[in-house]
Amino acid sequence: MKKILLLLSIITLSFGLSACGNKEAFDPLEDGVLTVGMDLRWAPFETKDDLGNPSGISVDVAEALSEYLGVEVVIVDLEFGSLIAALNTQEIDLIIASMSITEERSQAINFSDPYFFLPLITVLNKDFQDLHNVQDKEELFNISGVRYVGPRSFVSLSIPEAEALNPVILEVNDSTAAVLEVVTGNSDAFIISATSAAGYQAANPDTTVLLWDPITYSPIGMGTRKGDVTSFLDSINEFIEMMADPDGLYDQLGVVYDSIIAEDLPGQTLEFYLGEDE
Repeated sequence: MKKILLLLSIITLSFGLSACGNKEAFDPLEDGVLTVGMDLRWAPFETKDDLGNPSGISVDVAEALSEYLGVEVVIVDLEFGSLIAALNTQEIDLIIASMSITEERSQAINFSDPYFFLPLITVLNKDFQDLHNVQDKEELFNISGVRYVGPRSFVSLSIPEAEALNPVILEVNDSTAAVLEVVTGNSDAFIISATSAAGYQAANPDTTVLLWDPITYSPIGMGTRKGDVTSFLDSINEFIEMMADPDGLYDQLGVVYDSIIAEDLPGQTLEFYLGEDE
């Protein structure tokens, strides 16, 4: 009797493991709708127009991608830090949110090929800069004990953790809190995308200055689930490759956004976000 029960248990376990191993991949496009998550607080990439509708470069990219895929698109406005969880619980199908491709994030989701490269620069506390007169990132990283601040899940902290000399790291909830730390002098430096940095400095001209030397060019990818059908990510990468075609999406976006980008970053255009060697 015991041998029979043992045999039945082995058979049941084998079927269970087989079922787990044969779990079908999920097709996000099966319902004809591409649900895209992004945090609509980051002009000119992810923002809202005067009527509160999703607007910006990433929104235009999402709409062009959905047209390429032959499906409708729905934009879902989510806190940046919740996007990966929303993706993996199937609340959304895709992340298009100026999200940097990092090793840590790649453990949780798959990334497309990079389609933008965001220059990251530094918002410095003015008193700190008056004291040290920092001219480039090498000088900044060679000062011992600089107090770096940044939001959770941003690259603002991982870079100084890896490259700076004895950094003091402060993690906060969001960019608003990070800027406040620099403005009040509780922190010395906040590494963030150039467009955001310029806006923060313009709002706090008496207490902050910008270090324009790029800390790095952060590769930006679209995020998909690891359990999705491989054809979904393949199609996205095909679309990204076509963005650089003559009269392709990059050129089309440049016509719309070059002047908008130049308002915050004088002399710059969309090419500023296409990589160091572009």
